[in-house]
Amino acid sequence: MGFICYMFLTHSTWTGAEAYSSPSVVMSAKRGDGSKVIIDDYREAYYWLRQNTDENAKIMSWWDYGYQITGFSNRTVLVDNNTWNNTHIATVGRAMASREPEAYRICRMLDVDYVLVIFGGMAHYSGDDISKFLWMVRIGGGVFPDIVESDYFGQGSVRSGCT
Repeated sequence: MGFICYMFLTHSTWTGAEAYSSPSVVMSAKRGDGSKVIIDDYREAYYWLRQNTDENAKIMSWWDYGYQITGFSNRTVLVDNNTWNNTHIATVGRAMASREPEAYRICRMLDVDYVLVIFGGMAHYSGDDISKFLWMVRIGGGVFPDIVESDYFGQGSVRSGCT
């Protein structure tokens, strides 16, 4: 019985360390050969914003990154994880779902200086803004009736920039 308890404790400690030891800003993954790789792109991007933008710059991103941008970069964001005004989030969703001229108009209206978009790319990061795109459309469409989710579907896939 003691051995089973020891194995349970060892397994639980290892599982907890793997699941909770990396903050969501710095991630780790395992390569095919089992070696560990550190993915530090978020922290590097936030550091770049802090070092290369005016301290009064306004950053537009999807709400998920708001607190991180504010905390790491010390910059103003339009929306964050505590935005209660759904119209603000919907407006960002509208900008993200729009073609470039309309998105630019929205950004100018909101006095945005920089737009942060997360793309998983070669790292195959599945939590990027492409995977969140339909939520941008849905939330934007909840406030702006001209954003219709079905307009963003093509031949079995989702396409951006329909409005």
